[in-house]
Amino acid sequence: MDKKFAFAELEKYRKISTRNYEFSFTKKKSGYSVNKHGKVIEIASATKNDLLRAYNYALGLIKNDVDQRCTYSSHFDELIGMIDLARNAVLSVNYFKQQICRLAGLGYTEIWLYLEDEFAIPEEPYFGMQRGRYSQAELHELAVYADKLGVTLVPAIQALAHLKNVFKWEHFNDIADTTDNLYIGKRKTREFVKRELIAATKPFLTNKIHLGMDEAHNLGLGRYFFDHGTIDQYGLMKQHVEMVFELCKELNLKPMMWSDMWFEIGSPTHMMYDPQANLKEFKVDPQIGQVYWDYYSTDVNHYLPVMKKHFELTDNVYFAMGIWTWGRLAPNQSKMLATIKAGMIAAKKAGIKKIATTAWRDDGAETPFAASYLGWQVFSDYQYEDQPEQREFANNFKMMQDEDFTSYMLLDQFDNPRSITNEKDMIPSKLLLYEDLMQPRYYQNLKHGDFSEYYHELTQKLSDVVPSEYSGLLFNYYIQLALVLSKKAHLMNDLINKKYSLGELSDYRAELQDLADQRMHLWFNENKSNGSEILDIRFGGMLQRIRTVSDLIERNQFQMDLPTKEMDKHIDDEFGNGRYFEIVSPSDISW
Repeated sequence: MDKKFAFAELEKYRKISTRNYEFSFTKKKSGYSVNKHGKVIEIASATKNDLLRAYNYALGLIKNDVDQRCTYSSHFDELIGMIDLARNAVLSVNYFKQQICRLAGLGYTEIWLYLEDEFAIPEEPYFGMQRGRYSQAELHELAVYADKLGVTLVPAIQALAHLKNVFKWEHFNDIADTTDNLYIGKRKTREFVKRELIAATKPFLTNKIHLGMDEAHNLGLGRYFFDHGTIDQYGLMKQHVEMVFELCKELNLKPMMWSDMWFEIGSPTHMMYDPQANLKEFKVDPQIGQVYWDYYSTDVNHYLPVMKKHFELTDNVYFAMGIWTWGRLAPNQSKMLATIKAGMIAAKKAGIKKIATTAWRDDGAETPFAASYLGWQVFSDYQYEDQPEQREFANNFKMMQDEDFTSYMLLDQFDNPRSITNEKDMIPSKLLLYEDLMQPRYYQNLKHGDFSEYYHELTQKLSDVVPSEYSGLLFNYYIQLALVLSKKAHLMNDLINKKYSLGELSDYRAELQDLADQRMHLWFNENKSNGSEILDIRFGGMLQRIRTVSDLIERNQFQMDLPTKEMDKHIDDEFGNGRYFEIVSPSDISW
């Protein structure tokens, strides 16, 4: 870490001057302490990452003109953030640097870049083409910047499954088993993985790499099966892992992988992360880090037996949680808080020393990245406090990110009308936004709530938020989203009750267009242009649908087709969940 550079970046990023303040720095055995008295600030820290968090906190004390003495110990050896860059949204280099600085100031030690095909392989021009892939130079620039802030950037790729965006190209047919799994055992497969490993690691300043290899449920059940007949999934998994690990040794890399497939293959019922799985027969190289990912439970006792089971594979165990930004329009803050609390208590009890949190962006990256800021704060606070609560989160969020806890918790209300933990991850906001005006698939489910009034009240609450300069665009967008949802619910009720108003349709279309414009403004503030076409298609489709409905009403041909039964897929609560293509139409988006 370049301490002078790191301090200057934090000051520039937070727009705080330390002129006329006297700092002193000493060593501490664990964690950090800050003592501010007037213009004198004393900082003690154990590691470079603790130092950056302490300095960032001191900047908050300066900005808020507060004198305070505080001291913290650290609970884990590594505090890791994983950023999804493969679900249409690829952070621009400049915006990514801002987020590296943000996480460095929270004490993160590593950032894993989940890339899939979002990095350039010189010998593979189809790999990531038109998807916003990072060039080798861009990744190196990011790695060097992070290193100056004491943070290690680590590439996270897929060396087995989750390759559907690669296999869309006929060029890769020879190495595809299923639509997203590699064909095990082929020479061409080995050659491809080697090129992938070289290109993924060359720009970085570490030899660590995350290999993925999760959720390969159909391993060997595609072309491989037709070529070879009966298959042994464990044998194939072991064969492939050994091949990839040999390549890692050849290239002097330190690999880690998701651990779920060992459990699924070893489970008598093929259950993911079955605590009864037989792992003893698996001779997994103990040098391969095994990353236990589990984002879903709010029960400490759910995690503990699986964590302990991991040590049968290796002592090199990581635990990864999630900050609930995926598949939705706004983050599930209540579930984020509850699952991280349970998982972190369990990790501390189980003796796991390397923890990560993930910000996935499934189904089109509809949640802006800026909506994840509270999640990064909450997760990092468990590094330095045993069991932090709302008071600590709110104080640290203000002191370290200049953001308001209560305001960010309002985002939870988009999908949580009952104001308890949204444990079933229902997403009424997304269902309502994409519901078709003539054949609403979730009509019976959404009858459970008065969403016109509910989102009208949320609009008013959000309008009272005083955002920071970094979250102004975000809250303007969410104010407009709440307004649009309120109007959409009212419009749907009127159409269902045959109260047709072209004026109401025109007003709704204008507000929806404003929402689309604000979402694109946010997109280009955060991301490269690639992937923005997905949201353009979704918003454009809704806008055109309003024109169609208006035309049918004018010609007296409008008629709704209302379902008599509730949607029965992804319904674990009264409202349910669904991806875009499952909501917008009962017909396939493409055939």
